[in-house]
Amino acid sequence: MTLEQLKMLKAVIQEGSIQGASNRLFKTQPAISKGLQQLESALGISLLDRSGYKLKLTQQGELIYQKALLVLDQGDQLSQMANHFKTGYEAKVVIAVDAMFDLERLAPIFDSIQKAFPLTQIILKQEFITGGIDAVVNERAELAISASEASFLEGFKLVTKHICTQSIINVAAPKMLARHPQLTDSSQLRDEYQIVVQDSGSLTKNVELDVQKGQRKWYVNDFYSKRTLCLSGIGWGRLPYFMVKDDIKNGKLVPIELADTKTQIEVRSYVMKVKGQVLGPVANELWHLISKLEISLETD
Repeated sequence: MTLEQLKMLKAVIQEGSIQGASNRLFKTQPAISKGLQQLESALGISLLDRSGYKLKLTQQGELIYQKALLVLDQGDQLSQMANHFKTGYEAKVVIAVDAMFDLERLAPIFDSIQKAFPLTQIILKQEFITGGIDAVVNERAELAISASEASFLEGFKLVTKHICTQSIINVAAPKMLARHPQLTDSSQLRDEYQIVVQDSGSLTKNVELDVQKGQRKWYVNDFYSKRTLCLSGIGWGRLPYFMVKDDIKNGKLVPIELADTKTQIEVRSYVMKVKGQVLGPVANELWHLISKLEISLETD
């Protein structure tokens, strides 16, 4: 049984005759007849009722025909996929995105890429702190979006483009702040739990950023968990403003005002790739579209 024989069966049924199938497939009528006979012989059943003027399917043939249509459709998909890869399009593209970045800003770009390149799999990996930079530098991702200082990025062979400036804000629940009615200094929070998201990369070399010496800490591996613990009153910490702006408006979280620490910090996010790396067409288009973003995510 071959795909070519199944195509002959499909053409005969849709055209209603061997002559019609012959014209459609640009094959001789004897070739069509022989192909159908070989298909029936391979399956061990009669697919066509040849007793009438017009060929029609037997009861068994009807069931086989429906399955044949599915097989032919899958065959077409395989051919399209093979042609897609043969012309240089990637099987997959990995992009590492800092969890601090608002993915809603990327959704229209991903939608555009999906429509333009439906056969290329886009793998989005959420990273923390230096995880995105680490993924690109060590070639685990073609592209990354990460918050960082420009001076830090200069230490790596990267091409970078600033795409976003946003705020991260120090917050706690009223329940926790009620324990400190005279709060003015970060040292007064040393015995409270600072909720810290762990770095998914290795570039900070276990150095904890924005954590005072002797501070009690509670480690989590994502911002959702951090926000949940802050809302519960268990601890406090910095969170992207877009994640907590509604919590602040409805009073579930309160910005922490301290004399020795900034309540709100502006961070710059960059899209990046390895310098000199030749990207495939899909990754290159993704780079082009993200590079055109110029977002300012400020507090209201």
